[in-house]
Amino acid sequence: MKLRIFFGLCLLLALLSTPFSSLVWAADITANSVLKRGTILTHNDISVSLGAGEKLDAVHTNYIGMQLTRTVYAGHKIETHYLSEPVLVKRNAQVSMIYTFGAMQLSAKGRALQAGAKGETITVMNTSSRKKITAIIISRDLVEVSG
Repeated sequence: MKLRIFFGLCLLLALLSTPFSSLVWAADITANSVLKRGTILTHNDISVSLGAGEKLDAVHTNYIGMQLTRTVYAGHKIETHYLSEPVLVKRNAQVSMIYTFGAMQLSAKGRALQAGAKGETITVMNTSSRKKITAIIISRDLVEVSG
């Protein structure tokens, strides 16, 4: 009996220490139209209904600019696990490779052997030497060779 009361008090204490806004509602983000897998979300693609304590800016930073990993139909909720960083380099795409050493900067053309998002490390093949190189994605079809 004492053990049940102890666990009940612990549960009550945990609930009271949780911020109220996280206990009430979270924002509902719904699709305005059919959004296919691979779509990068914009302001026009989503409708936002805010819950208690939610701020529109925080919602937009978590959703706008992200890429969908699955198709979402009009009126359906967009879950956060449906989103990923946008793919900037596609597999087999031609990329520019940059190598910087002090004030010197070398560039060459290559072919991406993997797809990836900004900041990810991928393998690139130098098209002239056919050597495989590890590089970090900087922007669309641009990678930096680490050496």
